[in-house]
Amino acid sequence: MNKYAITAENIKMQYGVSTILKDVSVHIGQGDIYALVGKNGSGKTTLLRILTGLIKDFTGTVSITKTNGQDSRFAAVINDPSLFLNMSAFENLKEQTYLLGLLEDSQIEEVLKTVGLADSNHKPVKNFSLGMTQRLKLAMALLQKPDILILDEPMNGLDPDGIADLRELLLRLHENGMTILISSHILSELEQVATSFGILYEGSIVKEAAVHDALQNGTSLEKLYMQYTRGGKAND
Repeated sequence: MNKYAITAENIKMQYGVSTILKDVSVHIGQGDIYALVGKNGSGKTTLLRILTGLIKDFTGTVSITKTNGQDSRFAAVINDPSLFLNMSAFENLKEQTYLLGLLEDSQIEEVLKTVGLADSNHKPVKNFSLGMTQRLKLAMALLQKPDILILDEPMNGLDPDGIADLRELLLRLHENGMTILISSHILSELEQVATSFGILYEGSIVKEAAVHDALQNGTSLEKLYMQYTRGGKAND
């Protein structure tokens, strides 16, 4: 059985005359939390869009392994989903269930509990903190009961409490077997949750490894990132 949930090989992508991705290969293990790291403009969001099928105009291959014999269910928070600010979290998710063809209110309540918003489901979203809003966006993705969850910079703008809440949530989802692909600039946080990582630099993945193999003897994800992006690929 394929040990990878997602395998992408030799992905190339151009916008006009600009090459965004020139040779990207990633291997995301089933049940992993895979951290995609790279500077602004490195092509992280473009790669995430390709992996979710939002971008079709690329060369290379993307393979998604089935889950329990069925096509794997994807959910992603890449673009900010539309929220109704005068509605509660429950009401926002109710609107989403109509779009997904779901009818069970109990499923909404379960998801709100999962993301830690069960006690705030009657509060208007306009009164939410940024951390609560981020958790609501994640709840909208979780309504689809995904096998694979893709998150683009979910920690942006969060205070320490919000980051800690998100970290705990990601670890709970991981314990339940969900495959998670996450991009972020906060390398110290990624190091606490990720089981594997890929460093995107100048259009290519210059390092991909399991966290427990790569981060030994005092090495941090930040040190590895600097090693592989200051002057390009270092010697293994």
